Amino acid sequence: MKNKVILILLFLVILSSSAFASIDQYGNLQLKNNYISVIVNQNEFNKGRFAIDVTGGAPMRSGDDGKPLVYGHPYPWSSYTTIKIDGKNYVFGGKTDKRAGKNGNYGELLQAPTIKNNSIITKYKFDKIIVSQILNLVKSSTTGLPDTVQITYRVSNKDNKDHQVGTRVMIDTMLGENDGAPFRVKNQAITGDNLFSKDDIPSFWQAFDELTDPKVTAQGTIKGPGLTTPEEVYFADWGSLADGLWEFEFNSAEEFLRKGEFELDSATALFWQAKGLKPGETRTYVTNYGLGGITMVPGLLSLGVTSPAEVVMDNPNKTLDIVAYIQNTAEITVKDVKVQLDLPNNLELIRDYQIKKIGNLEPGETSQVMWEVRPLDLSEQELEYSVKATAENTDDNQVSRGLKLVGPPKLSLELRAPNKIGVKNDSLAQDNFNLEAKISNQGASTAYGIDTYLALSPGLTLSKGDKYNKFLGFLEPGESIVVPWKIKPISLVDGELAYSLEINSTNAPIEVESKKIYIPKLDPKATIEILAKKGGYMVGDYITAQIKLKNLADFYSLKSNIRYNKDVLEAIYVSRGSLFVEKGKYLKWNMPVIDSKEGIIKNIAASLNQEQSINNEVVANIHFKIKSLGSFDLHFVDFKAYNENEEKIKLELTDNLLNIRRN
Repeated sequence: MKNKVILILLFLVILSSSAFASIDQYGNLQLKNNYISVIVNQNEFNKGRFAIDVTGGAPMRSGDDGKPLVYGHPYPWSSYTTIKIDGKNYVFGGKTDKRAGKNGNYGELLQAPTIKNNSIITKYKFDKIIVSQILNLVKSSTTGLPDTVQITYRVSNKDNKDHQVGTRVMIDTMLGENDGAPFRVKNQAITGDNLFSKDDIPSFWQAFDELTDPKVTAQGTIKGPGLTTPEEVYFADWGSLADGLWEFEFNSAEEFLRKGEFELDSATALFWQAKGLKPGETRTYVTNYGLGGITMVPGLLSLGVTSPAEVVMDNPNKTLDIVAYIQNTAEITVKDVKVQLDLPNNLELIRDYQIKKIGNLEPGETSQVMWEVRPLDLSEQELEYSVKATAENTDDNQVSRGLKLVGPPKLSLELRAPNKIGVKNDSLAQDNFNLEAKISNQGASTAYGIDTYLALSPGLTLSKGDKYNKFLGFLEPGESIVVPWKIKPISLVDGELAYSLEINSTNAPIEVESKKIYIPKLDPKATIEILAKKGGYMVGDYITAQIKLKNLADFYSLKSNIRYNKDVLEAIYVSRGSLFVEKGKYLKWNMPVIDSKEGIIKNIAASLNQEQSINNEVVANIHFKIKSLGSFDLHFVDFKAYNENEEKIKLELTDNLLNIRRN
C-alpha cells in the first residue's frame, strides 16, 4: 500500500512571522510570533533569566501549541549564564533565591530587560566588564521558519588592561511535559552525561519524545552562519549544572537523574573557554535554540530525516549533515534493518557508506544514522534527496526531503550627511550634524551579527549619549535599516574633516565608506549680546546681557570686568552661564561685584575642570533694569582668557552699544 507522506515541517504556510512584545500575566517581558516566544524575568530575583515556549509551533501539528522548550514557569529561573572573568565566576542577571547559580557572584544592573529592534536586551556590569544579553527570533536551520530564539552575549572590556573572559550558557531543556528526553546528536541518542568538543561538536542536536507522533521537536543549533561555535558542549543532568557555576559533577554516560533527587532532568551547557579580552575590545557569543524540522513517513518502520532547509554557499568546502531516524512501531523484532541514502547529482557523500547497517530493532526501539555530504556546484538551486529503510521481515519505507542552496549575504552601505557647516552670527550655524547610514542586505541569505564602527578624525566627536559602535543584529535578504549618529565639531579648523563607517558581520564581507565635511575657520571672539524681546525694549523693562565665548580651540579660564552706562542701566545681579555647569554640577566660579557708582561689574572669573574647545557658550548672564533713554554702552574692561598652561588666548572683543530711543 502506498504510504501517505506527512511533512512535519518545511512546507509553505501563510502565517505572519512578525514578532511583537508584551507583558505576560506574571509581569515577564515577552517577545513572540506565531511559532515561538521568549519570556524574560523582570523581578528583583532572577532578573534577566529567560524561558522559551511554543506558541503555534509547527503549522501542521496541534500537539505542540503552548508547550515549553525551556523550563521556568511562571517566572524563568532554572537556566542561567556564567561569565568567567580572571578566574572568578559571575552569574548574569539579578541575584537568585533558587538553586540554579545560588553561589555565584553578581554584577550591577545597567539596563533592565528592554525591547529594542525586535530584541529583548538586558545589560549588567561586572567591575570593568559590560555584558549584554540579546534575545531575538530567527529562522531555524531545519524548518526555515522563524521558530527559534537566538541567544547572544556581547562582552565588552571597558578597562585599560587585558582581562581573561569566558562564557558558559546553560539551558534547562524541556519538551512539553517531558523533562528528560534523549538528545539526538549526529548518529547517537544521548541518554546520559556526554561531552562533545573540538571537531566532534555537531552542527545541531534535536530532541523529541517519539518519532511517530512527536509532541515537540526541539533543536539546538551550534554551528552555522552567525553562530559562535563553542569549545565544548555538555549534555548532563540539570541538578549538576545548576549547582556548578563552571566546573560541575560530570559522570560519563550516567543517566540524566537530577543530582540529589531521583527524576530525569536533562540540560545542556555550551562552554567558550576564557581568553584575553583587550581594552576596548568586544567579543560576541551566539547560539540558537528553538524548534527543529523533521520530514517523516509513518509505517511499521517509521522513518524521519532532517537536514538544513537552506545551505549558504559562502565557501567551496561547504558541508552539511543529513540525519535519519528509524523507529520500529511493530509488535515484533524487526531484523537486519538497513538505511540507504540516495543523492542528486550535485551532492556527494564524504568518506562514508551510502548504506548504513543498523541490525535488529526491538518493538518501540529507535535508532539514527548520519551522513556528511558536500555540494559540488556552488550555484543557487533547489535539490532533493531520499532515504530508504529496509528490513527482512517488514515493509520498506522511504522519505524525500528538499534543501536549497543559496548565495551568501552581501551588505551595502550609504552614508547621508551634509557636505559643510555654515556660519551664522560669527558662529557655526549648528553645533552638530546628523549622519545617517542606510545599511542593506543585497545578498540571497541572512546577514548575522552586524556591527557598525564609526571612526572620526581629530576635530570631530560624538554628541553626548551617542555611541561609536552600534550592534544591529541581523538583516534578512532585501531588508534595510537606517542608523543615525549626531556628530559635533570640537576643534576650530579651516578645512575638511574626514569620517568613515565600517560594517562587520559574522558571515558577510566587511564594508567601509568614508566622507568629509567642510568646517569653516572662525576667529575666536568674546561678545556681549542682549537677549531679544519681541517688540523691542523700553524704559522700565528688565533685560539680560549674555557674555559669550565663540570659536576657542583651547579654553580653560577667564577674567574680566564689564562696564555699562550707569545712567541708563541699573545692574541687578549676575549669574553663571551654562559653560560652567557640567552634568548638573557647578564648576569653579567667582561671584562678581556690582559697583553701581562706577557702572562696572568687577571680577567675573571662572574656570573649567579641563581645557576644551568652545563653539558658542554662555560665560555669564548679567541682569539689568532700563532706567532711562540712551546707550547701554556695554563693553569689556581688562578681558583675559587662558588655556590650561596659563597662556593668554588672543581673541576679538565685541561690545554692545545698543541705544534705547524715544519712539
